[in-house]
Amino acid sequence: MILTCSSCATRYSIDPTTIGPEGRAVKCAKCGHKWREFPPEDTPKKVVADPAPEKPEIEAPVAVPDQGMSIEQMTAAKAGAAVAGSPGRKRRWIAWALLLLVLVGLVCGAYFARNYVVQIWPGSAAAYQYLQIDVETQNMLGLEIHDLKTKSVLQDGVTTLTVSGVIKNVTESPQPVPRIKVALIDEVGQSVYSWTTTVEDPVVPPWGQIEFSSSMNQPPEEAKNVKVDLVDPEN
Repeated sequence: MILTCSSCATRYSIDPTTIGPEGRAVKCAKCGHKWREFPPEDTPKKVVADPAPEKPEIEAPVAVPDQGMSIEQMTAAKAGAAVAGSPGRKRRWIAWALLLLVLVGLVCGAYFARNYVVQIWPGSAAAYQYLQIDVETQNMLGLEIHDLKTKSVLQDGVTTLTVSGVIKNVTESPQPVPRIKVALIDEVGQSVYSWTTTVEDPVVPPWGQIEFSSSMNQPPEEAKNVKVDLVDPEN
């Protein structure tokens, strides 16, 4: 039910059952105007039985004046009834809490059992390393080559081939840099020429990277591709 203050036109939404069949005195919370509000005409009327004959020996009770109910009280009563009648909200909170527990469990399992996950799904190692989480892999050096590039320059009749790239440390520990082997490969995948080189930085910091570059003059004409590997000093 909507009440409208005739003084300031402020509107209030209340429960019509708080007014009562005989009306109730109300007061505007904004301007303080008071008036008597009556229930809507379509409000169901209670059926009242015929009163019993009065007994003269019983003293009639003293009537208590109607002090009225403020609009804030009627609005609060309506809001309280709405909250009490919404058990679905509690069920939704329970569902969200269970979902959160499942997600936390999956994250914890993926972290603490990461080496087992990598064993059954080797491709997941790259995701762990991207998040800087160390995992056990078949890469005994803990280093990987990325961003491999080649460039050929012809100057004074001499062709110079330059091979460059990045060496990344995919562990949480410093890793020494071994020698770098550069091989030129022909169309059938055979090596036609190779050489080794080194870098100035002897160690790659945890989750860090260093650049390398090496050149040679007059590469063989049958060389079509370039392959770069890190030479394991133990093998």
